[in-house]
Amino acid sequence: MLINNWREGRARHSAVFLLGIVLLAGGCEGSNNESALKTPSGNPSAESADFSYPMAGDITLTFMNEQLGGTPERLPIDDEYELRTGIRIRQLGGTPMTDQKFSLLLASGELPDIFLNTWLQFPGGPDKAVEQGYILKLNGLIDQYAPNLKRTLAEHPEIDKMIKTDAGTYYAFPFIRSENGRVYGGPIIRQDWLDELGLGIPETIDEWHTVLTAFKEQKLAAAPLTLRTLFLGERTGGFAGAFGVMGNFYVNDGKVVYGYLEPEYKEYLKTMAQWYKEGLIDKDFASIDAATVDKKMTSGESGATIGWQFYIESYNSAAQAAGEHADFAAAPYPAAAKGETPEFGQLDNAYAGTYSAAISANTKHVEAAMRWLDYAFTEEGSMLNTFGIEGTTYTLVGGEPVYTDFVANNPDGISSDKVMLKYSHSTNFPMIQQDNHLPVKYAQTTAALDIWKNTNHERHLLPPVTPTGEESDELGSIMNDINTLVKEAELRIILGTEPADNYDKYVQQMRDMGIERALDIQQAAYERYLER
Repeated sequence: MLINNWREGRARHSAVFLLGIVLLAGGCEGSNNESALKTPSGNPSAESADFSYPMAGDITLTFMNEQLGGTPERLPIDDEYELRTGIRIRQLGGTPMTDQKFSLLLASGELPDIFLNTWLQFPGGPDKAVEQGYILKLNGLIDQYAPNLKRTLAEHPEIDKMIKTDAGTYYAFPFIRSENGRVYGGPIIRQDWLDELGLGIPETIDEWHTVLTAFKEQKLAAAPLTLRTLFLGERTGGFAGAFGVMGNFYVNDGKVVYGYLEPEYKEYLKTMAQWYKEGLIDKDFASIDAATVDKKMTSGESGATIGWQFYIESYNSAAQAAGEHADFAAAPYPAAAKGETPEFGQLDNAYAGTYSAAISANTKHVEAAMRWLDYAFTEEGSMLNTFGIEGTTYTLVGGEPVYTDFVANNPDGISSDKVMLKYSHSTNFPMIQQDNHLPVKYAQTTAALDIWKNTNHERHLLPPVTPTGEESDELGSIMNDINTLVKEAELRIILGTEPADNYDKYVQQMRDMGIERALDIQQAAYERYLER
């Protein structure tokens, strides 16, 4: 079966699901299926003069993912990687990594050979992690042992700029999203309810209010809008984008701002508090988890949420399996007025810092670790990570990969993304993401990304800046307390325990706690980034 014209991000959703975060997923593409980052060129084995895969030496490396919980399952992709690279990987599991557990792990001196982490968030920044002897500086090692990463960075200077510090330090092998994989989430709504009620897809805050009120009064939805707190206005623009703001740091006309300080954020909170008072927002939203949101959406208790693209496929499949008529579809991020483009939605940098593979400074197998990670940046490794194993998940027809029925029409009814979860990496792995065009069951899933992309988010995106070690320590000290304050203030106002006008005092508290200094640090780091 030919590869359908589909958005590659479905695999990202599933990959995160495998890591134990139920339906916390993302990563999708847009209307064309061309990746901004082409498959690596040159020798498919990308061998240096004195090296070729598989590597000799009977070497086993330990590998840990910061978000991995439980005992990792051995998958066909793991066996194939071992066969091709000649390097065995022993994955380390356990409970998901907290800041405290990470600190204890560092203090123990027993880091795994390779560690996936968001090193941009390391106290003091990546340079400090190198300076303190936790991870290796990779600059010279890339020249020696990673010709494929080196070539990739030379071919993509915009990515090279992202993955090093201001000091020029390369500290990890990156996970780089394709251009089409940077948007993967947004509002999701019951299209069948809208049709039944004679309502169109809501595009503005006022239209959303009308729709949610109809869901409550005419469909008897107990929680017309259900969502988790991470979708309020930080992880995505959420409904805050209609007010021209979102949480956290972003850029306005070259100046770094902190959305929670802006007067429009107070107006957004006032609206959310009114919706909550009217019973339009799930009364349990402050404490529910992803599984509960899923249950409410598929049971008819709720008619709208904000989530990742994979949710649409999952919800429609669940309804079909239960023999129920339900049609879940994407809705655009709300705008302030009809015909306007919302300022914010959801958009990641090509390099967000997540799933970056650093090598322990204590490893006894530096070359093996470098070679294993570098394999993903070969043409052969890219094909494996994207399309899986030739003959099993795809065949070549006219030189182009075509999915087999094992993927496209799985005999056990397993969706294509879940099949590929076992036979490829596709996402959340140190590599350049390629568009995989997986077949999709529901047209609503395909349409979602084009709908969610329609924002001005790109002009506000703060790149992956790297404050200096001293700046990073100071920034962390300031923001730890401010982040806690903001979240508490947000919930108090939306839940109605405090009036929205009280938000002014929280803004002043943020100023008293040093937010202006934090902005100065971010601005300086941003300007240095632009000069790289």
